[in-house]
Amino acid sequence: MSEINIILVLFANNIREQYSSSLVGLTMNLRERSLAVFKAGYQFGQNSFRTLALKTNLSKSSVHRLYHRIVKRNQHPESSLWETKEGQEWLRLLILATIFIFALQGGIGSTPLSQFFHLLRLHHHIGVSPTALRSLRAQMESVIIEYQQRQNKVIGTISSDVEVCLAADETFFEGVILVMLDLPSGYIFVSEITENCQYETWQQRVIQVFQPLGLKVKYLVSDRAKAIIKLAMNDLGTNSISDLFHVLYDLNRSIGFELNRLGTRLEKQIQRAKLNQSQPETIKKLELSKQILQTSKLSYNNCCYSISTCLHPFYINYNLHQGLSIS
Repeated sequence: MSEINIILVLFANNIREQYSSSLVGLTMNLRERSLAVFKAGYQFGQNSFRTLALKTNLSKSSVHRLYHRIVKRNQHPESSLWETKEGQEWLRLLILATIFIFALQGGIGSTPLSQFFHLLRLHHHIGVSPTALRSLRAQMESVIIEYQQRQNKVIGTISSDVEVCLAADETFFEGVILVMLDLPSGYIFVSEITENCQYETWQQRVIQVFQPLGLKVKYLVSDRAKAIIKLAMNDLGTNSISDLFHVLYDLNRSIGFELNRLGTRLEKQIQRAKLNQSQPETIKKLELSKQILQTSKLSYNNCCYSISTCLHPFYINYNLHQGLSIS
């Protein structure tokens, strides 16, 4: 199970526990009573409220009230799906996953997310106001922090047996953000806003995290920034490895850009020849050159892919080292 799935499951369970604990003393909560009325109506048809009350063990007034709420919010063809237990669980997952990916990771505010859920016509079935989404986001942030703290404690107890393959880089938003993570698992060890990305700053943050854990570091991947190379060799006692992106980018800049430039020039020549009603033989030669160039570009792309998959330390479809066999 991925880190994202673990966090979403933990948060969903946390919300469910909080919701259940607030309803101690009630036989069924509101959602469960509504589901019971919906199932009874679906199974036995539009009987009298008295019949539905007998089938659900609810009072006639409760059935009457819940039934009309169901009718009011079931305004679209897909609405009945959200009345089921499976539909409610899927809605819960959709809301949590959207907040996690687009709000926490993408920085999108609660107002546009609320508009998004309204366009999906989900507001009749689940609370998606900006205020509700902001509250969920705050709770998710708390769960994520608690999850990391628990994982750090676990790692601390088995650190002598754990080997990590690290990647480090800095990114820039309102300030400098230093990021260091484990490549196979995606586990983030460092993610902090700092004033700069100098070696001393990296050293302070990394030692603070790694000294208590005592992990084995197999290597550190970077864009060959001098500060990170020095960090790998002096403080982590490991090899510094170049990332593949910049290697392939340099290769693409010398070959790929030239192939694209030739393709653009040939396309213009073909259009000009057709516009000037040139000899058919001339147009045919230009189009043949275009086909040859397209074949060359395909071969070039395949070569780049082969280089990437051969040099990459992990299998593309698995989070395993290339040296390990896959059964």
